[in-house]
Amino acid sequence: MIWIMIIGLFVLMILGVPIAFAMGASALFYIVVEGISLEIATQRFFTSTQSFAFLAIPFFILMGSIMEHGGVAKRIINLADSLVRSLPGGLASVSVVTNMGMAGVSGSAAADAAAVGGVLMPEMKKKGYPASFSAVLNASASVVGVIIPPSSVIIIIAWLSNLSVGEMFLAGAIPGIIISLAYLMLTIFISIKRKYPREKRATWAEIRSSFLGALLTLVLPIFLVFSIVLGIATATEAAALAAVYAFIISFFVYRSLSLKQLILALRDTVYTSTVVMFIVCSSMIFSWILINEGVPKLISDILLGFGLPNWGLMLVIILIMTLGGMFLDTVPNLFIFVPILYPITAEMGVDPMHFSIIMLCTLAIGLFTPPVGTSLFVSCRIAKIRMEDTLKDLFPYFTVGIIMVVVIAFVPSLTLWLPSLFN
Repeated sequence: MIWIMIIGLFVLMILGVPIAFAMGASALFYIVVEGISLEIATQRFFTSTQSFAFLAIPFFILMGSIMEHGGVAKRIINLADSLVRSLPGGLASVSVVTNMGMAGVSGSAAADAAAVGGVLMPEMKKKGYPASFSAVLNASASVVGVIIPPSSVIIIIAWLSNLSVGEMFLAGAIPGIIISLAYLMLTIFISIKRKYPREKRATWAEIRSSFLGALLTLVLPIFLVFSIVLGIATATEAAALAAVYAFIISFFVYRSLSLKQLILALRDTVYTSTVVMFIVCSSMIFSWILINEGVPKLISDILLGFGLPNWGLMLVIILIMTLGGMFLDTVPNLFIFVPILYPITAEMGVDPMHFSIIMLCTLAIGLFTPPVGTSLFVSCRIAKIRMEDTLKDLFPYFTVGIIMVVVIAFVPSLTLWLPSLFN
């Protein structure tokens, strides 16, 4: 029945059923057939929402939505443009650096892909960049949105693994920046090889002006993370303050947020928060069934039974998570992989915080890989091309992403050094 439930999940997804409904329906089918009380399904569905930490998620989403509708992306684009446009493939390099900057204020890969791609990809088209390259570049660069703090996905994984949200934010910072820099180097290499155009070098006055224009935005993630880490506020309180701060600078300082745009931001927040929490609740039922039926222990026994060295077992785990990221979104994957893989990595002696970031980075790559990659889908819609047309350009970015995950996995200090400073 477990196999029927899992196969049913993928059949429903192939038929185009949204992931939250697909997971809920397949889990409900299992519960009904096995004669389990439906009260358990109801209890599991709503229990996951009874967490004070989860209140931070809609506030983070509101903060990002206000920033997006308030035109903050343009300020970060202007700063990135002044800093790196003279590099080979000027606009392509700007795209990578802008997505890294946007990650600190939105916490969503899809939102970053839409905000940055909507502005830069039409300009890249005018400069002669192929649509497939622009789409892949934008999609791959945007995935650090769920790694670099603040990130609602980090809050979920911290809740699942019983870790500190503040320390998890710090743990994700260096890996996210390293991945962005790796994509920047790859982009420069490709641009040199294909002879993509450079842009005119910015003057110091232009750099200073763009920096001052984006300064209030850049301060936000720093204030947010350190207020949590230093114990000044909880994750939920800090997220609420950050949303208020985003409103103040967008509405009163920048004057780029109108009342109409504020209403749209509130609407988008309600919609996105509902989708995220519905996925969390459905995933909770699915995950409970897997745990109740002993699937995590079964898979743990199988993997440990191979007798592989720890480094070999880690590579197998990364491969499994990579495949999972290709077919499921990040949040459902967390609810499936956390109970299955954490006991295995605990026996391997891997720090839970370190493995959390390994998992997060691996699953993030799935956001720009077919067939389900959300960021790639958004970027392809902006570029007006089919997802399958991007495969040739996608392969180098996928390869570099996997290499960086392996580096992060085998160099724990990249993840654990920053949190250790505040212990």
